Amino acid sequence: MLYYNFYGYEEFKARFGLEKRDNGTVARKNRILLGHLKNPALLRYCREHNDYTLLHIYNMADLQKKVFEAIIKSGENDGKLPYRVELIGKTYYSAKYRTDEEKGLCEDLDKGSVRYVNIERNRVFKMRAGKFMRGLILETEIGKLLSPSVVNWLAGDVFAQMWCTYTYGYTPDMELHVNDDFRRIYDSDCCKGDFGSCMVDKNHTSFYREAVKAKAAYITDKTRMVVARAILFTDVADQEGKKWRLLERQYSSGGDDILKRLLIDKLIQEKHIDGYKIVGASCHEANAFVDVNGNSLSDRMFEIDCELDEEDTLSYQDSFKWYSYSRNKAYNYENSNSSYNLDTTDLNLYGDTDDDEDEGEWDDYHQYHCSETRLCYRNGIEIWVDSENLDDFVWIESIQEYHHENDCTCCDECQTDVLSDDAMYSDITGKYYCSKECMENAEKEYKRKNWCFSEYDNEWYEDYTDLTWFHCWNEAKGVYEEKSIAVDSLNKLVMNEEAWEFDSEVFDKIDPATNLPYGYKLKKEMNHEYAIIEETV
Repeated sequence: MLYYNFYGYEEFKARFGLEKRDNGTVARKNRILLGHLKNPALLRYCREHNDYTLLHIYNMADLQKKVFEAIIKSGENDGKLPYRVELIGKTYYSAKYRTDEEKGLCEDLDKGSVRYVNIERNRVFKMRAGKFMRGLILETEIGKLLSPSVVNWLAGDVFAQMWCTYTYGYTPDMELHVNDDFRRIYDSDCCKGDFGSCMVDKNHTSFYREAVKAKAAYITDKTRMVVARAILFTDVADQEGKKWRLLERQYSSGGDDILKRLLIDKLIQEKHIDGYKIVGASCHEANAFVDVNGNSLSDRMFEIDCELDEEDTLSYQDSFKWYSYSRNKAYNYENSNSSYNLDTTDLNLYGDTDDDEDEGEWDDYHQYHCSETRLCYRNGIEIWVDSENLDDFVWIESIQEYHHENDCTCCDECQTDVLSDDAMYSDITGKYYCSKECMENAEKEYKRKNWCFSEYDNEWYEDYTDLTWFHCWNEAKGVYEEKSIAVDSLNKLVMNEEAWEFDSEVFDKIDPATNLPYGYKLKKEMNHEYAIIEETV
């Protein structure tokens, strides 16, 4: 613990201890961060360089920000990574890839992929955003030290969602709204799909109009349906009295994190917020706020004015859930002043409930109660999902687990589902495969249909201009046969005097008696005689 600034075991337990979830399961808090801090390779590197920046990290927001900064710096200082990869305003470095003037945006507006130039082949390809970033990370010295769980989280979760959000910005269909229409964002008739919120259609919105200072922040698609929403608290104070406009936890159609990030980006661009609840891992924690530059605000103790009588309507609170009735304040941290908890679906402070309140096991993904859940994985993180509502999850036969469809890839050769991180990408076909065998079979068939074959080299060539023809002597038949050959191979044969050129034609064997190709004199004489006859006629 000497390398970490934890103030005793109690703080360590508060950050990384086990917690019991609503469905009765026990999980460790901040598991990805703990794995990062326990990484022996990273610890050794920090000791050797006497720089513990990457170990003095205490929340997921700082993990994201500091590690990405370290990756960029590591690539910039590495002479073996000379090519620039410009993505979302940041420059990464690579030995294998670069970006062109499109800076990663695909011509077909594929929001899940990055356009890049393959240096070796000098051709444009596209690759899934998470897999592409994973490759960039692992090219750097720092990236090679990171634990697999951190790499997968940064590439497959954080960057993939950021990239998709970024590309969404180039489509005009999404419109931002910030107003007092709280009813609309909690009305299932106005929202597209399932938002997984326990407050939908509960008619508890008077809480936001009457008890607190807040706005409804949401985006709509071209059909005017709400696809992502959050509560924006407009008058939040920290322990120093500084005022903030903080966006609460976001909810979206089907729990889509891309739409949540899009909502945040639009609010930042139009300067509506000073900070927001992070998306993804740890978003359920009350102090998991960051400022608009991504800096963690977990050390801030926030409070809002909240005027409630005991019979007033409540609405479930993700962050400001500790309420002081005597002071009319709600806090995002537990303190001695609080007398009620607002992370409840109760109708009021008396504890009255709605008649239709759900009961049973809690579905982490859809955010509702159900009769039975089963273990699934999303972005590599364990979640419990309604066993009767697994449409967004894919069964991976090889590991006997359910994973979210966005984390999976279907093999283009055998149609087997695998984890995207385990899929193999072919630069030749531009597709993904579950195994080396499938990839090789697909590449072989693709070359057969689209490339040119060199009979001499016994290899396929993508560009027909890389091939030519030469005369190969067939000893058994006593004749020359035309065969395809790579231009480079033919040039080497001529240079090594293993083949000879006559009148722009190349032969691999000549008559030692004449130092000419077999029958060459006769052939030339016959051609000459034929030309004279043709002229006479």
